Amino acid sequence: PQQGNLLGATVKAKAAASPSYDAPSNVSGGSQLESLCKLSEVVRNSVVLEDGESFRDASCSSAAAVTSRILLKVLRNPVGLRQYEQPIESALAYIEQTQPKEKDSLGLVHCSLDKAMVNLGSLLAEQVDGRVSTEVDARFANDSAKIVEQVNYLSKLYEEVGVKPDRILYRIPATWAGIQACRELESRGIQCLMTLVCSFTQCIAAAEAGASVVQLYVGRVRDWYRKNPNAIRNPDGPREDSGGVLGEVGAGAMDPGRDLVAKCYNYVHKHHPGTKIMAGDIRTKEDALAISGCDYIVMPPHLISQLDASPSVLGYNDGLRASSDDEYVDLLPELTLEGASRAEFSDRYTGGIKDEATFRVQMGECGRSLLDSSLQRYKDSFEQLEPYFTKIAGMGNV
Repeated sequence: PQQGNLLGATVKAKAAASPSYDAPSNVSGGSQLESLCKLSEVVRNSVVLEDGESFRDASCSSAAAVTSRILLKVLRNPVGLRQYEQPIESALAYIEQTQPKEKDSLGLVHCSLDKAMVNLGSLLAEQVDGRVSTEVDARFANDSAKIVEQVNYLSKLYEEVGVKPDRILYRIPATWAGIQACRELESRGIQCLMTLVCSFTQCIAAAEAGASVVQLYVGRVRDWYRKNPNAIRNPDGPREDSGGVLGEVGAGAMDPGRDLVAKCYNYVHKHHPGTKIMAGDIRTKEDALAISGCDYIVMPPHLISQLDASPSVLGYNDGLRASSDDEYVDLLPELTLEGASRAEFSDRYTGGIKDEATFRVQMGECGRSLLDSSLQRYKDSFEQLEPYFTKIAGMGNV
């Protein structure tokens, strides 16, 4: 789709069936946030951990995520530690009461970590309207059986605290093994969010597996191409499609991060409409407006505040329109179901991905590099979490 005016200045007025005159309104226009929320579900990526942040438009959804990095932030923050002391302590008490005495210490740590995540997730489920996604241990990313086993355990824990399955998504890395685990879990009605998707191939495989949500990373992909300016941005395009020809990433007609979101949106809505696209790692409000119409757009509080403070003409009547029955829209969607239906994809994308070797090759250098480096950071986060639980549980060093 054409990116158009990123500041949402495009105006569309529908013709009225029976024209009539409305006097100018004394009401000022709305905000770009309000306009965007009419096209996409805007998700605040921080509900608990930011102080004093808010946004006005109630139509914007709030969802939450429980991840290793968020739990680390809570545990490292003395204020956060006091606030969540009870969920953590109750997790340890639960494990001591329910796990066999002969269970090894490392196993107890893993179970207590899962229970702490569920306890925090259940608190967040009471505070947000949307779903709560819970991260699977990244150290299991290449073991589909381990992923399924952990999700089964997390599901049991959520059921025990009364959180309904339709309020939970399980965040699974989009490795080949993670996608196979997703296929099994989704076949049983367990909703999965495939994360660390930085290539079109990962999106295709996840959608074919029936993933509920595929999360992409706009800024991360853009950064990779900025650091690798001669890499091919569009494998289906001309060989000249390289940074050396097109210039600064994000400054011209092409932006690899935004373009990946658009391509994935068109593909899943044409071929796998049960899958939704979530765009994350949004760096600027222009990023968000450039992918308006995407199913979910995840943004930090400061960008939501910027959009909320940016005026639009939504709801404003200058006295020149024919009728108040007209819908005066100041931001047109860049991504639409109609546009997706017209999108064309080569047979190599619609024929399915049959094995891991093909999957890894078709991911391309950008996809492989970002998946591997991101996985390592998440693995490190889980490793850094364990000492907190061994210390609190009085287990000593594991």
